[in-house]
Amino acid sequence: VDLKEVVDLAREFDEDNAGNGLPAILDLKGVVFHESRCGSTLAANSMMALNPEKHRVYSESAPPIAAIRGCGETYSECTLEASANLLKDIIYLMGRSNDPREENLFFKFQSVTTRTMGTFRHAFPTTPWIFLYREPVQVMMSQLDVPRISKANCVRSKHSSPMIKDFIDETDYNWDDFTDEEFCAVHLATLCESALRNLADADGLGIAVAYSPDLVHDFLDTVFPKHFHTPVDRAGADRVLKISGTYSKNRGQHAEGDFQSDSEAKIKNASEEIKSAAKLFLEPSYKMLEHSEYN
Repeated sequence: VDLKEVVDLAREFDEDNAGNGLPAILDLKGVVFHESRCGSTLAANSMMALNPEKHRVYSESAPPIAAIRGCGETYSECTLEASANLLKDIIYLMGRSNDPREENLFFKFQSVTTRTMGTFRHAFPTTPWIFLYREPVQVMMSQLDVPRISKANCVRSKHSSPMIKDFIDETDYNWDDFTDEEFCAVHLATLCESALRNLADADGLGIAVAYSPDLVHDFLDTVFPKHFHTPVDRAGADRVLKISGTYSKNRGQHAEGDFQSDSEAKIKNASEEIKSAAKLFLEPSYKMLEHSEYN
């Protein structure tokens, strides 16, 4: 089935039935980019819990990810315009609804899409977005918490990412000298550097949000009402706090078994190899995010 033909038929059908109310095209209110292992799942769950009847949330759904990455990190396979057009068509199809209660659409994309965020921004130049990030040692400890470090997601991408190659070429080190821990740090640094470039270019349409034990309150107090322009009422806030396990009157206090910060333990248990790699390759972009005017 030709996707373009499907999209054209869907748009034609929707135009012919515009006066009937259904299908409705949901309003794309905001999207989440992230470094990974920094609260993005909480973000997706919170967007849904805020108003389950009115909100539709896609979390790392494959079709838009394929569109965002389809032209390659350097757009060597096709143009930015082609990639953006494909993404617009996919989001259009995913935003159609026959439920009269649904109104708003949200996406959480896979972390690697941050490298080609330009596709999304070209396709949806007025849609607000956030980039979630985390302290370098903490995020690396989460990434490398696998039986074999060489199989970690942040290490396996070393042979497939032009941005990783470019990053290493700009250092004083040779490719063969890099350890798995250092490849992981470089992988994460390319995400953060791409986010920084897009934050500067977006002029406030994107904001950086740091992982913290009170992350859910950042969503409720700032991201949802002030950035995504999505109302937060008492009932919605209570639902979000419930799914996060946070007590509404006690910031940082959590119900047993729910969302909790393990930041101190990660730093305490980190190896010297992880600490060194984080400091050398990831900390510079982390500090820039911390001091960004869009944080």
